[in-house]
Amino acid sequence: MATMPSERLMRKRRRDRAPVTSRSMALFRLGEMCNNKCPMCSNTGRPEAFFISEEALLQRVARLAVWGFRRVVLTGGEPTLHPSFFTIAETLQAREITFDLNTHGRTFVDTAFAERCVGLGLERAIVSLHSHETEASRAMSGFSAQAHDDTLAGVRNLRSAGVGVMLNLVLSTWNLGHLAAFVRFSATEFGTDTLLKICFPYTGGKGGDWPAIQLRYDDIRQPLREAQQVAQTLGVRLLTESIPNCVHGDPSSRDGSRSGFGETHYLDDVSGEQIYPIRFIESELKVWPERCQSCAALAHCPGVQEAYALRYGVDELRPFGGSDTATTVTAET
Repeated sequence: MATMPSERLMRKRRRDRAPVTSRSMALFRLGEMCNNKCPMCSNTGRPEAFFISEEALLQRVARLAVWGFRRVVLTGGEPTLHPSFFTIAETLQAREITFDLNTHGRTFVDTAFAERCVGLGLERAIVSLHSHETEASRAMSGFSAQAHDDTLAGVRNLRSAGVGVMLNLVLSTWNLGHLAAFVRFSATEFGTDTLLKICFPYTGGKGGDWPAIQLRYDDIRQPLREAQQVAQTLGVRLLTESIPNCVHGDPSSRDGSRSGFGETHYLDDVSGEQIYPIRFIESELKVWPERCQSCAALAHCPGVQEAYALRYGVDELRPFGGSDTATTVTAET
């Protein structure tokens, strides 16, 4: 049941256009097709977004090149499943555009696949791995025990091929109790230089109603801080996404954004004709309670999903004292 927040909500003002520079990076979706069946899937589920033809994707590559992009993150669904995946990768290379991947990692159980991707310029991959424990991993990804093992093997193969890997874990009741153990597992299994990102679940996609992701910030506060302590002890870099700074406790930490690889723009995934600043998209989805106006972390705090604020309120947020930030926010009803 929705509840009215105890105070007015604010939004950050972000421009709906941003120039493309040498540091710009576009999130480039090849369609939502995927062979995982994640019950909390954040994709839209729109039929027109499921499969994008090779012709349309090649037109998008050309458009990105004309706009001046030198790096993209290929995402899905599962981008490696697209029958034109290597055609797109080869075309990007020919256009001198480097690509990173957002993947479930299972395809990389094939070492030759990993090596071919590296040969085409793959340097970094974000791999969805929501638990090191098989049962929890299966529950959150909708696949078999063998598929879980394939994901682990895929990460090993990516690392062996020289690809920088970030493991992406979405919080749920299935994994909340073993976050610290997950950090230890990753450090032991994949190395302490494997990045980790812990994400608060997004409930605006087709899997938003799954009960296991109906979490409160107070539910995650202690388990997350325990995981952060283990990461600090082991020398593992741990990022967060969509978790306000006052929840994870670090006023200086910057949010990992939608993927954490520094994307600045999002290519419209249906038309492929428009490009939007990711910061603008985020600002349309996030709000802050009015009391955060003076928080020391306001400039880089990711805020709260508007749907979350309307459902649970914002009383869990505890702003850090004192801010001289020039960030502009506007109050809304």
